[in-house]
Amino acid sequence: MNEGSITLRLQAKVEEIERLNRQVRQFGDLHEVPSRTLYAVNLAIDELVTNAILHGFEDAAGQELIVRLEASGGELIASVIDSGKEFNPTTAPLPDLHAPLEDRELGGLGIHLVRSLMDHVEWQRTDGRNVLTVRKRNR
Repeated sequence: MNEGSITLRLQAKVEEIERLNRQVRQFGDLHEVPSRTLYAVNLAIDELVTNAILHGFEDAAGQELIVRLEASGGELIASVIDSGKEFNPTTAPLPDLHAPLEDRELGGLGIHLVRSLMDHVEWQRTDGRNVLTVRKRNR
């Protein structure tokens, strides 16, 4: 894997996710990120950005998200940054996957997916923004 980084700016619109996915794949190809690592990180980023757009803002019109990717030290690191409502997904309760569907609360599966896919998930609130960073080691 070749080391490098990129910062992407997205409008808080679901339509931007296709462009984001394309740019993440291009970054992975350029930096020779193993396909399994790239797939997992791209899926996690897709879920995090979708959640931020759909649930993070009272009104997403005119809002922006920043996605930073870094290939370094044998891992792919991605940060999703938004100025939406404060939300720490690392403390969200895990869904009860064994409960019958009709008894489960809505939501939480995307965060569970991200936690399951990534080697490390970290959240912080900095300057009024959510900064969620995920890391995946190359395998």
